[in-house]
Amino acid sequence: MITSCNWFVVLTTIAVLHCYLLTVVKSSRGSTPHSDNEILKLTQCPAGSEARLRCGIKDYHTDHMNASDVHWFFKPCGEGINRTSCHNRDQLDHISWHPVDCEGKRCRVTLSIRNASEADSGLYRCSIHPYRTDNQTQLDIQLIRIFQLDVIKSILDESVGAPELLDNLPANTTALLDSHVVLQCRVHSKVHPTIKWFRRLNVDNPLEDHNFNQNKSIRYLENSYELVPSSGERLLSADIYLSKLILYNVSGRDVGIYVCVGINYGGVNTADAYVSVVHANGTPVSTGTTSVVDLLVLFLIPLGLALIPLAVWVCFLVTRRRNARDKEVVSLPADPRSTESMALERRTPVRSISNSTKGRHARNLSYEGSHVYEKINMI
Repeated sequence: MITSCNWFVVLTTIAVLHCYLLTVVKSSRGSTPHSDNEILKLTQCPAGSEARLRCGIKDYHTDHMNASDVHWFFKPCGEGINRTSCHNRDQLDHISWHPVDCEGKRCRVTLSIRNASEADSGLYRCSIHPYRTDNQTQLDIQLIRIFQLDVIKSILDESVGAPELLDNLPANTTALLDSHVVLQCRVHSKVHPTIKWFRRLNVDNPLEDHNFNQNKSIRYLENSYELVPSSGERLLSADIYLSKLILYNVSGRDVGIYVCVGINYGGVNTADAYVSVVHANGTPVSTGTTSVVDLLVLFLIPLGLALIPLAVWVCFLVTRRRNARDKEVVSLPADPRSTESMALERRTPVRSISNSTKGRHARNLSYEGSHVYEKINMI
């Protein structure tokens, strides 16, 4: 009995200590940031402008969040002398977070940094508890988000050069019919670039023969280019960005020249590659073969639509003629009395009986077989 009581006391003590530790950890969430494993949201702004970081899942939630407990923290990093790169996570783990003063006031959901400089570049962390989606809904959760702010040099700064395309990419590619093609483009840029993919239209045909969206096409150096959807750009390492263009189930229509365009404040740079498609035996796929098939399909579709009402009209005429022919052939069975009366009609002469009446007209009755006809002569 004593042993059972001792075990009960031990288990109760462990449970109390566990609840106490959970309470301490929960109460310290508002002031101590967690690990830096959250996904970063990259934000860039030119030097001298105002940077705005907004914490929240949806933008319209922030209007109801100012009554919650909001905290902002800052960890310096970025390019420059005696600064740790924001991509070096091992070294960043040894740098502590510094609470943001919020100009001596209570921190709000939106953090505004006026006249931003390179010293403001780094990681910003927000913490909200409780989370409010509207004036009536309050969730007992703690939201934590991390932003990476890059304050770039002024747009007029000549030290920001045009993007540089690396590794001789994209490269010419030969692919089998109905396979997938992946074109890559690596860009070096001091600031975050915009990477777009274009396809050069066939120069053998006039411009009006191409079916493309005029709003997504440009004309450059006597050539026309059409914008091709891609995956956008992704940061690989410091100042290195990657963009991919994937072509699925390639055919003769995908044969041509594709251009990667890197754009930033400093200028534009381009690189192109040629994509060819071959059959399994190695013979190239002609771009004209697919076009002929498409033209035949486009011709047969309206022809088929026109034949449908014509076929219905022909069926209607044939059916009407067949019904009329059936009415002529089909007759009722002959009646013996009607047959006898018809014979009598042929033998019996027509008799007329005239009766004088009091009026000024005469009434004549004519008998023809089994039928009686009345004829009135006006006097």
